[in-house]
Amino acid sequence: MILKVRHAMKPNPTIADTETTVTEAVHMMIQSGTDSIFVMDGNDIRGIVDLRCVLRYTYTEGFRPSQTPVSEITNCDIILARPNTSLEDALTIMTELKQTTLPVVDDKLVGFINIHDLLKTQPQTKPVETTQVMA
Repeated sequence: MILKVRHAMKPNPTIADTETTVTEAVHMMIQSGTDSIFVMDGNDIRGIVDLRCVLRYTYTEGFRPSQTPVSEITNCDIILARPNTSLEDALTIMTELKQTTLPVVDDKLVGFINIHDLLKTQPQTKPVETTQVMA
């Protein structure tokens, strides 16, 4: 059986509108236990803000997270996945584009999948035993 994104995705992604401040977005991430949120303009996905985005701007001169809308730091270059996208294809997209989270859409945003979700679906293997050579 070929596993699909729908088998590993998480429903109910955390979303913010374009005017949500960075500070509010970080609070939303903390409350939801996730490291990214989706920035929406109505029903349209504008992009993703993750903790890396926030950290990148934190030390920028003049950056004020309590006054900066997330739309100013949103990564808009995202690829969308569908529930029927294979996990193999999702992993390829993530690794080639260095995108750790994919929004999952089926006419609208229905969930998300991140690299950790993908890794959990991989077969469990036992560590290889190594023998120590004594000199």
